[in-house]
Amino acid sequence: MGWFWGSNKDDPTKKLDPELRAYLEQQAPAKYTPVQPSPEPPKAPEPPKPAPQPEAAESSESKVPPASLFPDGRYAHLWKTYKPLEEIEGTPVSGAERVIENYKKRKDTVHRAAMENCALEHEALTFCFKKGNWQDQLRARVTMCSDENATFSRCYTMQAKFLQALGYASAFEWDDEREERIQMHADKLYHQMLDYERQVEEANAKGLEPPPLTSLFNPNAQPIPQQRTPSAQPGSVEIPGGEELPLGFKPSKPLHELTPHERELEIRAYKAQLEQQKRYAEEASPFMKSQEEARLKRQEKAISWFGETIGKWIT
Repeated sequence: MGWFWGSNKDDPTKKLDPELRAYLEQQAPAKYTPVQPSPEPPKAPEPPKPAPQPEAAESSESKVPPASLFPDGRYAHLWKTYKPLEEIEGTPVSGAERVIENYKKRKDTVHRAAMENCALEHEALTFCFKKGNWQDQLRARVTMCSDENATFSRCYTMQAKFLQALGYASAFEWDDEREERIQMHADKLYHQMLDYERQVEEANAKGLEPPPLTSLFNPNAQPIPQQRTPSAQPGSVEIPGGEELPLGFKPSKPLHELTPHERELEIRAYKAQLEQQKRYAEEASPFMKSQEEARLKRQEKAISWFGETIGKWIT
């Protein structure tokens, strides 16, 4: 009872069993002793950096492509394949490559020009969904702006055919002035066609004779007199300018469903396509001839080795 009523200088753990005492000492938490930071050793002076050798400098510079904009070597793997425009334009291109490249670009170029010529119609279609109050906008969404949509669709289709018929982007060498004149002329012919159709509608509404039908592509051709109520029978296919149906010609619609100017346009576009294919063949003919000659030489050598049947089959 001396713990409560006085100090006891004797250690009470001395009376414990030695094994129990050893176990308690092991389980007791270790006392915290703060670690004193050791003084930092004095820094040794840095040895001077060796001067770069000329060979090492040249090897590091050689890793950076000369056309790179980053002298430190960033994106060096991307600049390895870079070729300046002068080098690309100076590289000779075979006839077949020019034909393939021109064929791929022409379709996109024609349709891009058609979109430019129909910019007003496209703007009207876009504005149709936004104009007026909420009732007008709801009506536009329900009808999908059918009138504006039909106007733009016809403009885009006809403008592309006019451009094709006039030879837009058909030359292998691009000429800005020439292509711009063709694009403007295509737009002019399209609006001439619309003006004539409007004149015919007004004449029929007033009970008058419609104006004579003239050719868009050949204004000097003999005009065709028109009746007040033209028939839409399959046999009545008046074509302005005296155009004859080419061999193998297949229009986008039956001819009696097209207007006279649309028939003329279909024929002109088909002829222009045939002419373009002929020019492509003439441009690529030297390459095709060299390929055929190489194939015949391989075939001749294979026949001498394996016989005629196997030689022709493998070549």
